[in-house]
Amino acid sequence: MQSVAIRKRRFMALLIDWLYISAYLILLFGVMQIVYWLAFNGIPTFSYLQSQLIATLTSVIPVIIIFSIMEGSSQAATFGKRFNHLRISYPNHFRSRSVIRNMVKFLPWQLGHMGVIHGMYKDFNWFAMTLIYVSMLLAVLYIMMVLIRQDQRHLPDLLAGTFVEKSS
Repeated sequence: MQSVAIRKRRFMALLIDWLYISAYLILLFGVMQIVYWLAFNGIPTFSYLQSQLIATLTSVIPVIIIFSIMEGSSQAATFGKRFNHLRISYPNHFRSRSVIRNMVKFLPWQLGHMGVIHGMYKDFNWFAMTLIYVSMLLAVLYIMMVLIRQDQRHLPDLLAGTFVEKSS
C-alpha cells in the first residue's frame, strides 16, 4: 500500500515541478522578448547552431543545475518532492549522483528540443523524427518504470544509484 502512496506522491511532485519549470520558461520568454525588442528592435534571426545552443543553455542546462542543487542539498528534494514529503536517497557521493540523475532525467527534453529545431531548420527528416521519437519513448519508459517496478525506480534512478523515498 505504501508503494502506491509513494507512486501517487511522485506523480504529484512531477506535476508541481513541471509547473515550476513552466513558470521559469514563461518568465524566460518574457525577459527575452524585452531584451530582443530593446537591443535588436525585434527578434533576430538565429542560425541552426545558435538555436540549438540557446535552447540548451537557457532551458535544459539551468533546469538540470537547479534540480541537481536541490536534490544534492541536505533536503535532497525538488519543490514538488518537498511539497509531497519525498526525498532522493543516495548511497554516497550524493552531489555527483544528483547531477547524473538529472542529466538522464532531462535527456528526453533535450532530445525533443534537438529534434524539433533540426526539423524546423533542415526539414523533418529521418534524423529529426528519430530524435523526437526517442525523446518520447524515453519519457514513456521513465513513467512506465515507475508504474511497473516494485521499487518505483526509473532509468535516471538506476543509473545514478538512487531511489525516491518518503521524507521524515
